Amino acid sequence: MQMTLVALGKTQSKWIAEGVAVYEKRLKHYGKFRFVETPDIKLKQSKADPLQVMKAEALLLEKLLPGVDHLILLDERGKSRSSLQCAEQLRKLQNRGLKHAMWVIGGPYGFDESIRAKAHEFWSLSPMTFSHQMIRPFAIEQIYRAHTILKGEPYHHE
Repeated sequence: MQMTLVALGKTQSKWIAEGVAVYEKRLKHYGKFRFVETPDIKLKQSKADPLQVMKAEALLLEKLLPGVDHLILLDERGKSRSSLQCAEQLRKLQNRGLKHAMWVIGGPYGFDESIRAKAHEFWSLSPMTFSHQMIRPFAIEQIYRAHTILKGEPYHHE
């Protein structure tokens, strides 16, 4: 199964990019994995309208969706899971014979309703609020952790 983690917008933080790269490399061991950052949305007005930003981000995301048979949005209103439950959910996705599962980290304003309507699941990584930049290393590490749990590797300690 192809797995893709998409982050809307680029990060300017070197340490975040380096952390993501570490886990992206580790995930290659478990199959087809790809991390994608979309371009930043630049609107012409001086103060961005959140709805316009979300719509523009939705248009970028739409281009990545063909061939995706399971879309998971990382959203503060999503279902919260333990790492073991995330691993179990990943196992279920793998057992369904899906070709392509995609996780998406929204931009600073969240997701446009057109994208929310296409999602199969909504996951929350924490009841706390983190910047959409900070979620990148957290999300990719949890996908990696789920794989190590499924393989019975010693990375995860209970």
